[in-house]
Formats: sequence, C-alpha cells, structure tokens
Amino acid sequence: MTCQICRGSRIARLKNVLPVILLMSGIGQVAPGQEEIGVAETATRSGVQLSLDVNSHAGTYTYVPEEWGDLHLRLENGSKSAKDLLCTTFFEQDPGVQFGRQVWLPPQCRLRISHPILFPQSVRDGDRSINVRSLVIDDSSGEEVLMRGDSGQLFNDRSLLISPPGRNTGIVVGSDTSEPVPQDVLDLVVANRVYQGLDSKLTLIADQFLPSSATVLNYLDHLVISDDRLVDDQAAMAAVRTWLHAGGRLWIMLDRTDPVILERLLGDGFQGAVVDRVELSSVRVDLPPSVFVPEGVIGSSIDYDDPVNLARVMMDDLDVRNTVDGWPAALTGEYGRGRLLITTLGARGWMKPAPPFVAPSKPNARPKPRSDFVPLGPMEDLAPWILAERESEALPPAALESFAKDYVSYSVPNWSLVIGTMGIFLVALVTAGGWFWKRELPEHFAWIGSLLAVIFGAVFVGIGIVNRYGVPDTIASVYFAQAIGGSDEVRASGVMAVYRPEGGNALIQATQAGELLPDLKSSDGTTRRMVTTDLGVYHWDGLSQPAGLAVYPASTSETYPERLVARATLDTQGFSGHYTGPVSGNADAILATRQGRLGVNLAADGQFTAGTDAVLNPDQFVAATFLTDVQDRRRKILQKLYENRVWQASLVHPQLMLWLNDWNHGFEFGDGLQRQGDTLLMVPLELKRPAAGTEMTIPWPLISFKSCKPPDNSPAAGFWDDERGEWQERSKPSTTWLAVQVPHALLPMTVSHAQITVKVSGAMGQIEVLGVDNGNVVSLGNISEPVGVLSFEIDKSEVLSVSRSGELTLGVRAGLSAQSDPSRAEPNSNGGGNSPDSTAGTATVRGESGAANYWRIESLTVQLQAHATEQPEEE
Repeated sequence: MTCQICRGSRIARLKNVLPVILLMSGIGQVAPGQEEIGVAETATRSGVQLSLDVNSHAGTYTYVPEEWGDLHLRLENGSKSAKDLLCTTFFEQDPGVQFGRQVWLPPQCRLRISHPILFPQSVRDGDRSINVRSLVIDDSSGEEVLMRGDSGQLFNDRSLLISPPGRNTGIVVGSDTSEPVPQDVLDLVVANRVYQGLDSKLTLIADQFLPSSATVLNYLDHLVISDDRLVDDQAAMAAVRTWLHAGGRLWIMLDRTDPVILERLLGDGFQGAVVDRVELSSVRVDLPPSVFVPEGVIGSSIDYDDPVNLARVMMDDLDVRNTVDGWPAALTGEYGRGRLLITTLGARGWMKPAPPFVAPSKPNARPKPRSDFVPLGPMEDLAPWILAERESEALPPAALESFAKDYVSYSVPNWSLVIGTMGIFLVALVTAGGWFWKRELPEHFAWIGSLLAVIFGAVFVGIGIVNRYGVPDTIASVYFAQAIGGSDEVRASGVMAVYRPEGGNALIQATQAGELLPDLKSSDGTTRRMVTTDLGVYHWDGLSQPAGLAVYPASTSETYPERLVARATLDTQGFSGHYTGPVSGNADAILATRQGRLGVNLAADGQFTAGTDAVLNPDQFVAATFLTDVQDRRRKILQKLYENRVWQASLVHPQLMLWLNDWNHGFEFGDGLQRQGDTLLMVPLELKRPAAGTEMTIPWPLISFKSCKPPDNSPAAGFWDDERGEWQERSKPSTTWLAVQVPHALLPMTVSHAQITVKVSGAMGQIEVLGVDNGNVVSLGNISEPVGVLSFEIDKSEVLSVSRSGELTLGVRAGLSAQSDPSRAEPNSNGGGNSPDSTAGTATVRGESGAANYWRIESLTVQLQAHATEQPEEE
C-alpha cells in the first residue's frame, strides 16, 4: 500500500538523543567522512529511505542566513512494520545544533514532511550554498538506533542554495507539475523588481502544502498570490495572514484568483464582491479623482491582439489607485503593519516590452539586472509601495529585555554595598590596630585581624546567599500582542526572562505555533536539538537552563478560544462599549488612534467608557496622576512604542489597548516557576453608529485631516505635511486647506459645533480659521499676536457641512501680512506662488535685527458635536 503524502505526524513523547554518534564501518574502522555526532548505538539496516528535497517542480527553495526556512524531506518505509522515527538535520559546520521532526511511518508507506530550520549567520561572504546532513533514528523500541538505508548509507548529504539578505519576493504558483507557471505574472514581477533596482531572482512557492507558519515566511518581504491554492489550506492561510499583519507586503492578482481568498484572508474585515469578469482588447489605465486633481488623470490606450482579463469588483475600505473603464484596477490598503495590493487587471495590462539593451560603456562595469519588460506609468507608482522593504518589529525584543528583567527581583550586589562593607572592615582593622598599639599589645593584632577577616568574610557570604537564593525561581515575560481583525488569531512578540539560581534540565518546549530561540552555544560538546512533534509543537533536547538569569526572545501566533472583540458607540459623554476577552485587575486601558489617546475605564465584565475629557496629553500614556512602579514601566513601554512613527501611522482604525498580567503564550520551561510580567494587548475597535437622532461628541483623537485643494482655486501653498504628519515652519503668511475626516461608521450626520484648538510658537502675527459657505470662503475667527494654546469655537452650521464621504473643509491662514505691518515686511521678489514658503501677495516678516521671524503651528485638533441623522434609502 502507499499512503497519501501528508503534513502531520503522530504526537510522540520524545526522549533525549545523546549528542554524538560513533559511526563504524567494518570492524574497528570509522567509515570515511563519518565523524562523531552522538549515539553509541549499532546502526542497523532497515527498509527506511530518507531523501532531502532541494527544489520543487517550479525551482529551487530559497534560504536566507539568520532566517528560518522549511526543510523538505521524503521518507519511504519498505518494511512490513510501522516505525517511530526521528529525522534530524544539521549543518556540516556545526553538528552540535540540530533540527528534527518526530514521525510515525506506517508500513510500506511514502511520506513527505517538512520542519523548520534556522540557517546560521556564519555563512561566508560570497558563499552561495551550505552543506547539510540528514539522518534517521529509530526510537520505537525505547532505544535510539541509527538507521541505515537499503544501500547502507547513514547520512543524506545535500547542498542548499543560500540567497543573500535583501528584499526577497515569493510567488504562489500551481502545485500540479502539468500547470505552467504564468509567464506574464513572472514577467511583471521581475519587471517591477528590476525597476526598483533589485535583482530578477524570485522564489516560486509550488509545494503541495504551503508553509504553515509565519516564522518560515519571514525571509520574504513580498508575496504574490496568483493562484487559488490558499483557499482550502487553512494552516497556510493563517500563516500568510499573520505574516501580512506583522509587516509583509502582499500582492493578490484578483484577475487570476477567486475573491473567496480575500474573504478567508481578511475575515470580517473584507467587504466586497466580484461583479463579473471581462476581456479587453483595448486598455486605458486612469488615475481616479483626488483632492488635488478632482477631474482625475486620463491614461493612454493600448491595444492588444490577445485580450487582457479584468475582474470588475466593488470593494469598501480600500483606496482605489487606478481604474479601467471606471472600474477599480488597483486597490491598496493597510492590514496591521502590512500592505495589501489588489490588482484586477491582467499582468499584461501593466507592462510593455523593454527598449533594446544598451551595453555599458565601461568594459568591466558590473552588469545591471535586466528584464524583457518594463512597468507602465501606473505600475511605476505602485511598485515602490508594494515592493518596499519590510519594517522591523514595532517593539523589538532588545527594547523589552530590560523591562522583563525588572520583574525579576534578582540583582547582583551593587558597588556601594561592596565598597561600603570593605570600608567598614578597613576602618575596624585600623581602629583595632591603633588601640592595641597604644596599649603596647601588638602581639594581639594578629588574632583580632584574623577574626575581623572571618566576620566580614561571613558578611559577604551572607550577602551572596541573600542575593542568590532570596528570590524564587521566576519566569517574567513582556509581550506586545495584537488581535488580528476579522479572525480568531492573536500575534504576539516579546521576551521572557527565566531566573533559576542553580539552573536546571527542565524541557524547554512550545505548545503552539511560535518561535523561541535560546542560546545555542555549548562549551561541553552536547548536542542541542529542536524536535518538532506536530504542527507548531516542538521542544529542545539536550539544552539545559543556565544558572542565574537567562533571556529568551519569542514570538507566537495563537488562536484564541473566543474572538477578541471591542465594540463602542458615541454619545455626548464620549465612548461606551463592550470588550470580549481577558481582563486583569488594573488594565490601564487606553483608546489609541493615529492622532492621540484617551483613557478608558474598563470593568471586569468588559464594559468600558471613555469620556471626552479623558484625552491624554502627548506625553501621557497612562490615565493616572501618581504612577506605581508597574504603571511607570507600562508608561515607558508605550512611550517606546509611540516613538515608532511607522507603527503609529499603521493605526488606520481605533484600537483598544489594555494590559494583562496572566497570559501564558505557550512556552514552557518546567514546573516550579513563579510567573510575572505584562502583556500589552491591542484589539481593533469596531465603531458602531448611534441611533438616528442621537447627539454625540466626537473627540479629536478620532478625527483626522489631510491637505486639500483650496476651494477658491488659489495656488496650493499649504504648510501641513501629509507625508510626515506635521506642520512646517514658515516665515511668510501662508494658508492651508484641510479636509477634516470624521469616521465613516458614524455617517450620516449633521455637525452643530466645532472646537478647534491650536498651539503656536514664534512671531506668527495673526492666525485665522476659514470655512466655506455656499462656495465662498468666509472667516470663522481671527486672533492677533497669538501665543501658546488658542481655541476657536464655531457654531455656524452652514460652514460645518459634512460630505457623504465624511469630509468637512476648513482652512487656516497664519502669519503677519504686509498690510498688517508694512514696516516689518519685505516684498517677495519671486512674485509668489512658486515657492513652498510663499503665496501670492505675501512678504517675508523680519524682526528688529533684519533676520526673518519664523513661526509654526505645533499642533491642531478638531472636536465636533454632531447629530446622527436617518440613513438615506438605497436606490
């Protein structure tokens, strides 16, 4: 019989495999090329054959130094009995570190398995391959026996190709060898990589079973999906979802895939459908209307002899970057810290043949990457966005290590204690010597000096014992966990600090999908082996826990039994809602957005509120006046997190953030450890629209804004930088127009009152808030010689009209004009309008010394009072 190729294996309790095997060939002779690796058992000939796959039908596998990869093995049991086997692999340069997989192999069966393996850092520059050795151990009888193949071979030696670190791109293609790799897909991806100055190398993921862990996808910066294989592979789908949420760049070609892949990947966060699919013999890719180009940009038409496919879709919550015949052709969005590009137009519609190759003028010049195609203009704008390098973790383990150590009260005696004790000893010794000298009894100094030495020696021993044994065995963890919206999964990363005064041999193991990397250095020559027993379950054999304090970086992706959900609505008092998930006694919860934070009162039953007066200051991260040691530690962690501007920009939707002190993330270090630590949990907040007729106050952290085109068609010379999210410094009068965005979930509404709070610095002269009334620009308030924090109250409902998309147009004019004080103004010599620091009819303001006076808006916030209106009837 032949059993179906499968991924899983029977969970088995493994025993430690000794570090070295002495392989004998003949009598008393070591076989050539077989060195000591660890088990002193007689190698037996069996019907088991082991082979290591280095490539799939679509090409070689990609492996990167210092990254995890999937090792693919084939096993064949030709005997008539089942086998409990351990397949283990190690790098030739370091046989003391091994990675294995425990399997149960039925009789007369072929089995294809994979397991994670960490590639070493010590791959020399210029080396493009690394040698690995695999072997099989039979432990079904309770003894560990090295298995020979039918040919008598003990090892399976292979050489794996190594790719240099960099921006790696993978493509999911068909697993059937009869299915050709779509050439147009390859051509487009290669053209985009070459356009970005990258090489043309791609990783084609074509195995029957795709990687089931996000850990082994981390070597990829970009992933292109042009196949439906993920639809029915739930483990691989979860891995891709976690990888994307952690910062991956995912490109889905919807012209080749079923939209169900988006439903299962994004979960409840996906709202859309494919209307139909058409073939186009003429394609024109346009830019849709935007703030600064309301009419859009019409592209050039290209005719094709072979029609290009277009999936006509309707989707919400994604930005339409390009259109074809009015239908979205490219859509982008952010998912966690990752980026998602969806193209509905076939690959040939995004590229054209490359111009003829021109040889470099220098004969010895290094050849540049080449492609037979080049991206068209619209794709040139998309390629830098989707093929960008992945961002690092928002809170890397190194940033959390000191906080984890703080939870362990173990400490080395400080210098002041040691030096102080030594000082007392010396003072006592000198005093005793002087006393005996005065009494002419110097012969007694010898025994008194020895006695003092013994006493103070005992004191030092006592100090050491107290510091070493006064703290119980402890495991302290600090994690940053993020619930993945629309799914039951939670992604977490952090560090664990384990304190054992005497060390120990307790098994280090993971009970769910995750990555834990202990210190693999060994001075006693023992073999350390990571043994995978099931999907995401593994342990380390031969690895002892050191005495003292050890720190372990870790990350995990887990499925929570009950989906973590936070829902809230608004009224005049602020937020009120319910959170489903674990709650600790003092959660120190906050509501976080790109713009700011609010303190949250979270009850044990999950009910929570956040008042409009609970907005936290920019440097405040805990809603408390006097902080405990734990709260101060939490404040420092959040402060580090908010220093990451990329992470802050990823807060597209509001997030409920709370602290938990009893979360076990699935890593075990043995019994008898006292648990300490904190987990910062972030859960997406689902904002529910209040009932029609409800009055509500929308606090400013919930309101964003971006630059927009002036309503009077004047030259755009604003001083708000959308890209950086900050106000620019100016020395001339300037006007900026803003599209103030209210949450879509609260629409439709009417706004009755707006409060604009501005903080200014420098000699601004004056500041004015502008609005639009029936197409005319009107002044809503003006303050001369502004200083510090200012407030504008606006009650004119006619200028507070909110569009169907939730935008409210407001303007800010700031700076001292020449008409206000001509004596301090200097005419603009370039005529205005062409410089980013000028507008037509403006002048540079100079102080008494003649130097330009610079001013700046430090911050601007908008808070609205609104009335929820009836939903319009759908047509």
